[in-house]
Amino acid sequence: MACEGSHTLTISQVAEQTGVNPVTLRAWQRRYGLLSPARTAKGHRLYSDDDVSTIASILQWLDKGVPISKVKPLLVQTSASIDIQDNGVARDLIDCIHTFSVRRLSQSLDQLFKEYPFYWLVEHVMTPVDQWLSHHDGAVSMLQRDLWQTTVIEQCRSVIAANAKRNTRATCWLVSLNPTSEYQRLLMAVALHEKGYNVTILSQAHSQLSLILEVMREQQIKTLAVMANHRLDRTQLNQLRLCLSQNEIEVVSQAFIYSVHGDELEDLRENKTLCI
Repeated sequence: MACEGSHTLTISQVAEQTGVNPVTLRAWQRRYGLLSPARTAKGHRLYSDDDVSTIASILQWLDKGVPISKVKPLLVQTSASIDIQDNGVARDLIDCIHTFSVRRLSQSLDQLFKEYPFYWLVEHVMTPVDQWLSHHDGAVSMLQRDLWQTTVIEQCRSVIAANAKRNTRATCWLVSLNPTSEYQRLLMAVALHEKGYNVTILSQAHSQLSLILEVMREQQIKTLAVMANHRLDRTQLNQLRLCLSQNEIEVVSQAFIYSVHGDELEDLRENKTLCI
């Protein structure tokens, strides 16, 4: 039990504060011994300010590229020797794809989704694997890409279904401004779920954002997330400016849109972008 009078947070509150979902917090405790929260009489976890600080330290090491399995000694000995450029996680997945090891690929992804924040997976897993696949052509490479994306899609659907049971901050519609793949949309949806949103994915590309905003107001949907896979044209930019000019609905952008059009969309702020 926590000491009487100490500041404690539930696992849901810690997830909200740190951006690390409850499944990952439990994995860090059970599998790697990185956390040791107190327990209530009914067995519910209670996290202290020190626990939250430890989580922040873990995230800092992860951001440097340290695998979760190598973080523990660094929490007590910052001078510990470690290869922070280790990219073994992506290499293992690439080996699964290269050898068509479907079951091992699925099991590895399932474990990774439980043990890491999603933004880390995008930077250190999804992006390197997608880049490796993009450098190969031919029928075999197409099959490997299909295997990879199909497995990721299944994992994303599982994560979204599990997260839908949690209390969320707000409902959100995800809209593509030009044609995107199911793989791209589900990665964006998981990033939104990780931020606490309950997401409805619109599968078709939509340019009439004013109509979408009107329906969202009627349905009391408070957040619009937009994504694209190539530059927006003038009409699309004007539609997005219209969305950004109103206050009733929050607009969350894919990082790609901000990186390409940040100078043209003055109201689009970097802190309203996601990692995909």
